[in-house]
Amino acid sequence: MFGRDFRGSKNKYDQRERDRIRKDEENNDRIAELDRIKSLILKAEFEDSADEKSLSRRKMIQQREMELWKTSLTLARREALRRFLEEERQLHIRELNNIGLTIYQQRT
Repeated sequence: MFGRDFRGSKNKYDQRERDRIRKDEENNDRIAELDRIKSLILKAEFEDSADEKSLSRRKMIQQREMELWKTSLTLARREALRRFLEEERQLHIRELNNIGLTIYQQRT
């Protein structure tokens, strides 16, 4: 009698232990799955924020490029105007020389 009850209780104990281990493993699997999902969500959020940051950075770069382009365009126009005015001045000096006149240049 004692042997049988002992074996029966031992079997129940072993069964409970196996059930507990199985539940622990299932819980660990669930936790691992939740951690994986959490990391995916965090990665997606990071990528979204990185996309926003890169868009912001790209926008700032484009604005800076536009400013530099406008500056270079202004400098190019200024240089073209300077050349044009210098050619006009030279043409005016030649015309004055042809009729015997000159532009007074003050000596320093």
